[in-house]
Amino acid sequence: MGATEAVVEFTKAKTKPEYEKFKKYLEISEKQMRKLYELGFIALFANFECFMFEILKDLFKKYPSSFKSEKIIKFEDIKDFKKVKDIKDYFIDSVAIEKSYDIEIWASFLSQRFGVVIFKKKKDLLRLKALNSLRNIILHSGSKTNSKFRKEMKDFIKYPVPIGKTFGLDMKRYFTTLYRLLKTLIVNIEN
Repeated sequence: MGATEAVVEFTKAKTKPEYEKFKKYLEISEKQMRKLYELGFIALFANFECFMFEILKDLFKKYPSSFKSEKIIKFEDIKDFKKVKDIKDYFIDSVAIEKSYDIEIWASFLSQRFGVVIFKKKKDLLRLKALNSLRNIILHSGSKTNSKFRKEMKDFIKYPVPIGKTFGLDMKRYFTTLYRLLKTLIVNIEN
């Protein structure tokens, strides 16, 4: 969108008589912009969830001795596998899923098992959990508040969150907040 605006400005396209024919393809309304940030927010969070899962899988593969008695595998789960490697991959996958389902459990597991401190500040963990709550009402409740969201947000929003109301937010702000926070987490992992 920024690139399109720059091209339109650079070419002085708005001064051309035929610009009106193409205007709807070149200009983004405020409503469209809000929707783009909302979709970007959801996609960014989905990528983070994938990252949570994948980093655990990679660490398990790199450090196979890190397995403890994490999970009991039932025979019915592995009976169709022909190779030991496939059973190991199944085990790694299932433990990684289990330990990456919740942000706090994931962070705690990374710290205890691998010595990776993902959240240097408690407030970063709390922010990410709040952003996850926001993502959940957008995805699962059509942006309408519910009792769970109200409870999860009480420490972040100074007024009581009404139940069953569309939660109109500045999605650009939340997208950029999530982006900055995830960059911080990556730096924490690298250090």
